Amino acid sequence: MSGIAGRLTTLLVLATIALAVTASSGTAAGSIHTGILGVVPHMGQPTPETRALSNAIRAAAPRTLTVDARYETLIDQYFTDVAHDSGGTQNVYSVATQYSDGSGPIQYGSTFGGSYVAHDPLPANGCDDAHNGFHDQYCLTDEQLQIEIQTAMAAKGWHGGLDHVFFLMTPDGVGSCFDVSSTQCSTNAFCAYHSGFGVSITDAVLYANEPYMGPLPTGDCTATEQGFPNNDRDAETTINTISHEHNEAITDPLGNGWIASDGAENGDLCAYGFGNPRAGTPGTNAYNQVINGHPYELQQEYSNELPHPGCMQFRGGLATPPPQGDGVGPLVYKGGPVIHTNTTYAIYWLPTPGNTTPPTVTGTAALKHTLDTSPGAWNGAPTGYHYQWQRCSTAGTGCVDIPDATAATYKLTSADARHTVRSSVAAANVNGASAAVSSATTSVVVAVPTAKKAPHISGRARVGKKLSANRGSWTSSPTGYHYQWLRCNGHGARCSSIRHATHPRYKLTKRDAKHRLRLRVTAVNAAGSRKATSRASARVPAKH
Repeated sequence: MSGIAGRLTTLLVLATIALAVTASSGTAAGSIHTGILGVVPHMGQPTPETRALSNAIRAAAPRTLTVDARYETLIDQYFTDVAHDSGGTQNVYSVATQYSDGSGPIQYGSTFGGSYVAHDPLPANGCDDAHNGFHDQYCLTDEQLQIEIQTAMAAKGWHGGLDHVFFLMTPDGVGSCFDVSSTQCSTNAFCAYHSGFGVSITDAVLYANEPYMGPLPTGDCTATEQGFPNNDRDAETTINTISHEHNEAITDPLGNGWIASDGAENGDLCAYGFGNPRAGTPGTNAYNQVINGHPYELQQEYSNELPHPGCMQFRGGLATPPPQGDGVGPLVYKGGPVIHTNTTYAIYWLPTPGNTTPPTVTGTAALKHTLDTSPGAWNGAPTGYHYQWQRCSTAGTGCVDIPDATAATYKLTSADARHTVRSSVAAANVNGASAAVSSATTSVVVAVPTAKKAPHISGRARVGKKLSANRGSWTSSPTGYHYQWLRCNGHGARCSSIRHATHPRYKLTKRDAKHRLRLRVTAVNAAGSRKATSRASARVPAKH
């Protein structure tokens, strides 16, 4: 944490989260609740210090939901290098070998278990990180981060345990807070932290939250004297906090390992303290570590060893006092476990868009009519959409893509008759395309009705009597019918409409004498209308 006893204690009390997920199943809350540990604070948080502070805030940083081009490569290289030099004594990881638990001392023994780029869409915001004049469009709670870690573990077949540590890197534009209260966030309280959850030590998931703190040329998660020997400020800022959290997870995985009397862990006591560089110029290309032949600038780690305890670049090296405000040693053993050897995993969450409202289809579901689809609503900053219309059964099942129907509009054809159609939309952003989301299927697409059996007339053709209409039978499920009675000559030809005779029953008048009548029925549905006419009635005799 910050190294300040009062602040650290407050953070621990405020940030003990009742976890809602377990290491492998996502079921009920587990019995391991480490709370938030090892917070790397923003540079502006500690009490006034002798070292210069960077006062740049990320308020102007663009929200890209991505990372710089070398970010993943350099971080993966770092984990690989730390593993390669296991057993050595010339980097900060060797400092931890002086600490132990009932099973023996910590070993500098690290393995890199691999990395995974997760493109899972972001969930709905769980917090609001508006602090210090800065606000991320997307904000996730610690609990939401845990769920994504489990998702990545399931995708890769990774498992928890006291010798595994998972590092979750989130991209530019995604902030995080300890919980829904949004009081302690990546914009005001931390640059990184570590924690853990699970149902037992054997399946505990130990992890670190590593928000992306770039891409401004300076930032409040770096000290002005920090060097960037690999010329990648964003990745190297994260690598420094990774080293902080990794060493703290090793010496205090569950919050009851090696902790100073004021609550600080080994990394807290030396936060932003780098010691003298091995080469290079402080603030530009200085470095204090060479790991597997690659230069890094990492904060020192705290050593209890006498006669000169303090912050060291490697075990037995020159000890320097903790930076002012970072807490007071020594570290005291609290009786809990340490990590003797460890395997690290890197998870880069670069989300594709996530659908928040499905697409909708508008228009008349009828032949030769055009349907329109909305893209729906998405998070994840979509830059474009891909459309695909699909033809389905009348029940909306068995949907298949319609060839070449990849625009936001679709004109229905005869092939769509007596089917349903729907739109399928996928959104893309800088990280790739999301899974497609489909609209609800439209009403049945139908053809214009056709008479299967012509209308006919029943009743006696006599003046003063009533004739009844039978509309016949029709295809394509008409939604309505219109009636029109016709007066024809004595042979049933040369028919004309009878004014106001538009009902299913018609009472013959004296004007109908010596004429025959026909019935014209118009069937209507969404596709249009079609007419059919009955046979002529018997000739209406003259009234005597």
